[in-house]
Amino acid sequence: MKNTIKYITIMLFAAALSSCEKAIDLKLKDTTPQYVVEGVLTDAAGGCKVLLSKTKNFTDNNDFNGISGATVTIADGSTTYPLTPTSTGVYQNSTLTGTPGHTYQLNVSIDGKSFTSSCTMLPAVPLDSIYLVKDELQNNKDGTPRKYVTVRYQDPIATKNYYRFVQYVNGRKEETIMLEDDEFTNGQEVNNNLRFSNDNDNPARDIRPGNQVTIEMMSIDQAVYKYFYSLSNSANGDGNNAAPANPLTNIKGGALGYFSVHTVERKTLIAP
Repeated sequence: MKNTIKYITIMLFAAALSSCEKAIDLKLKDTTPQYVVEGVLTDAAGGCKVLLSKTKNFTDNNDFNGISGATVTIADGSTTYPLTPTSTGVYQNSTLTGTPGHTYQLNVSIDGKSFTSSCTMLPAVPLDSIYLVKDELQNNKDGTPRKYVTVRYQDPIATKNYYRFVQYVNGRKEETIMLEDDEFTNGQEVNNNLRFSNDNDNPARDIRPGNQVTIEMMSIDQAVYKYFYSLSNSANGDGNNAAPANPLTNIKGGALGYFSVHTVERKTLIAP
């Protein structure tokens, strides 16, 4: 009898909770699409590409919304280099490579609008080595040790430096934005642990024995650093804003996005 009364009490309590539930239909207003320019010029062959797209509404899919019909050029002050469309929204120049110390101007013209940006390629900072470290507190979902890459490099003492790191595991690009500056490491040897949070427990993101891991180290300027820093905060939330904001762009003319001219250092290892 006591168990029956207890069961009835639990059921009544659950019913009371369910009666308090209310479906909330968020009324998200559609916004006017904005152009998005993502431009990259590196010191490596084939490293010149500009992506042109438009923003989508919150409920739309995340497929790339490429825009064709634009005129895209990059100039170094004396010569203007055209970029040709290779697919919808993708513009490239396969022979243009950047030179450290040079400043480059991007110009995108589309539908009577002009978007411009300027960026200087800073000297390369050598990536001395990369190695794996094991997380002593956390394992992968299947219980195997969680590992992260540590990058070792010597930060130049004479300049303010900003870095972006991109990690590939078996060719798959890690989605976490990894940034560093030398505010506390100016002129020092740096061993920077590239940590990422695999919240969705995707095994393809974990570093496991036999995986090929490649790290790209980019020496970027302050404006590009601020763009990716604000993009990371917007995606993850910075704790101060109720709603995400657009990242800080270095594109002029009303478009979103960025133009980055940077050197690239690469190292690869096979995880033991």
